[in-house]
Amino acid sequence: MHFARESIGLSAVSHGARFALEPCMSRALALCLLAACGGSTLEEKPGPRGLRADQHLVTAAREDDRAEELTHWPETRVGPEGSNPAEQLANGWYGSWDTVAEHRKLAEYHRDAAAQLEAEYERACGDTPADVVSVSPLEAYGIGGSPVPGGTLVLLSADAGPPDKLLAAMRCHRAWMMLGRTNMDDCPLDLPGIHVDARGDANGIELTITIADPRLVDELRRRAAHDLEAAQRRHAASR
Repeated sequence: MHFARESIGLSAVSHGARFALEPCMSRALALCLLAACGGSTLEEKPGPRGLRADQHLVTAAREDDRAEELTHWPETRVGPEGSNPAEQLANGWYGSWDTVAEHRKLAEYHRDAAAQLEAEYERACGDTPADVVSVSPLEAYGIGGSPVPGGTLVLLSADAGPPDKLLAAMRCHRAWMMLGRTNMDDCPLDLPGIHVDARGDANGIELTITIADPRLVDELRRRAAHDLEAAQRRHAASR
């Protein structure tokens, strides 16, 4: 059997660049507002690739609030005589310092990080409908698999191809998971440092997924098995 072969390397998200997005247009902000109604669970531990966009926005809002508090409480931060923030005393000296600027800088960092994740999603997914991007291609097309050195082999139906379509769908789904908390905590595509080789023909597609960190190989295999089980349930329900 002859295969067309293509590979992609997927790694952890970097927060180096800055993107300016209108907050009211941001999908991440919408997720943040929805999450605010449900309590403070967004501030729990980050995902395997770091904070999601909605978590960054929640953290930014918290830092803004803290900076605002420091500018109003106490109303003045002056010396014992009420005249200078730093003045000489009879037996020493007095000074004051606060962290308003630091909190504002942290808030800006987290807003920038959320904007970058949103921009990465837009590049990867474009106008793809939400009901499509929210389903992993492994769950939509998976039919079997087995362990391989350093990772796992996943078999997909030929409907998942061609390679360009499949790999683009995987990148899109991976970018979507970084927007906010989802039910994708068991998705192998959400792990950092994965590498995917795809090959296939009219009879089916083989995905070889490996991971850079050997400590995560078992977790990668567990997640792949989880997606394949979900795929079996999906296929059974559609019959």
